Amino acid sequence: MFLKDIFSDTADITVSGRDDWSETEISSLTLDSRTAKPGSMFFCIDGYEQDGHKYAGNAVKAGASAIVHTKDLEKEPGAVYIRVQDMNRELNRITDLFFGHPSHKMVMFGVTGTNGKSTVTSMIRDIYSHFKPCGYMGTIAIQYGEYSRIPNLTTPDAIETHSNLREMLDHGMEACAMEVSSQGLDRGRVDSVDFDCAVFTNLTHDHLDYHKTMENYFSAKKRLFTNLRPDSIAVLNADDARSIEGLKACCPCQYVTYGTDQGESMVDEQGYPIEGSRSVYGTKDTIDYFASDIQQTRTGSAFTLWHAGRHYEVKTNAAALYNVYNLMAAIAAMHEMGMPIEDMIPHLTNISRVDGRMDRIDVGQDFTVIVDYAHTPDGYEKIFGYAKAVTEKEGGRILAAFGCPGKRDTVKRPVMGQIAGEFADQIILTSQDPRGEDPEKIAGEIAAGIKKTGTPYCFIEDREKAISELIAMAEPGDVVLTLGKGGESYMYHEEGRRPWMTDQEAARKALRKKLGNR
Repeated sequence: MFLKDIFSDTADITVSGRDDWSETEISSLTLDSRTAKPGSMFFCIDGYEQDGHKYAGNAVKAGASAIVHTKDLEKEPGAVYIRVQDMNRELNRITDLFFGHPSHKMVMFGVTGTNGKSTVTSMIRDIYSHFKPCGYMGTIAIQYGEYSRIPNLTTPDAIETHSNLREMLDHGMEACAMEVSSQGLDRGRVDSVDFDCAVFTNLTHDHLDYHKTMENYFSAKKRLFTNLRPDSIAVLNADDARSIEGLKACCPCQYVTYGTDQGESMVDEQGYPIEGSRSVYGTKDTIDYFASDIQQTRTGSAFTLWHAGRHYEVKTNAAALYNVYNLMAAIAAMHEMGMPIEDMIPHLTNISRVDGRMDRIDVGQDFTVIVDYAHTPDGYEKIFGYAKAVTEKEGGRILAAFGCPGKRDTVKRPVMGQIAGEFADQIILTSQDPRGEDPEKIAGEIAAGIKKTGTPYCFIEDREKAISELIAMAEPGDVVLTLGKGGESYMYHEEGRRPWMTDQEAARKALRKKLGNR
């Protein structure tokens, strides 16, 4: 692609460096000067941590053909310099154009909210693929067909997003289910993605180290909906009292709602769960997709789904009330995008396991071991609430191993500790993405909340050893929870990622040791 094709209208740009700039050919796009090469267009992003303008010279030395910038730069010979007024707008426009507008050629599902994004998008990919081939992009992986790779971010930058979508389209995908994070929305990473259906899960406390207030956090989430086309569809959680009215008001398109007869957890002004409080927003006559008569077991759920005056009996291997909500969101989104509910029902009984989300580890033991990504106060309320419902009905204790990330949203640490302490019978605090912060110090801040409940706890920094010790304590009927990492195969330290065996493998290893099958 030539620069004359990219900048057909030069009214808002200033070009310098070469008189024949319009004939310059661009073969790749990059935000990282270390990946620049001959034919590259380098975008000088003034980001959250780094300013790309500092590295423009490095990109030119590596062979970059064009530099897109917003600030004054010292020009190096050989490159075309294009000064623009709005970097995010141009990055999104150029990236979408360069990759051939892939999102316009697919059914695009975008899912945002505090909790449930990975599960809802994974459910959509798994079930909707029986209707149209569907890819997935999010925290867990980039997936399409039989292919899968580990992502860099939940919501990657515009270049990687459109590159991934082009790749999916070229491999036969007709749809994509994409997780959309609040940071990704706030930084405009998906402004040029053409979403057909946007889904909201819930709004609770998270990422306030970045957003500072719940109002800012919600405003970032709303950007997914305000950017929708008039003929798109929004799928909203009617039971999430903190978000529902604000989302209805900001949608420029039609919306539908989903909910249950159980109600969602209520949260306070800071987005923290209010103990024992649940919203009941509507009924099958006021909510578009409604679940009633919900029955839960250790291994799944059953409920009646009501929509448009009809009802359907649903049986699923998705366990816990919060996964009923996740499934209802997915059902509503898929149905609005053309898949008949009748065609979904047979596939709901055995939904593919979502890596690290309510992941049951079973090697024949007589107690339950669950690996889960829960890392927010609301997530803890939900996973511990499920464990309590199971143990109250069937007997047993709740044992938990977890930590909190270093250098992230520190105010929630004692809140997480108190929630865990209110449910658990034994807690082991351990390392969890310390990022250079002292894990024992982090544990001490979590413990301040645990102490309010009187629940016994200890600290074992080595995460593998902590999980092993916890499983060694387990007795018949217990529920063992390892929380916060899910299926992640890495741990963040000060210098970046280090390999981690995964909580699943640590649990299996400990179980084999306990059962004598080394």
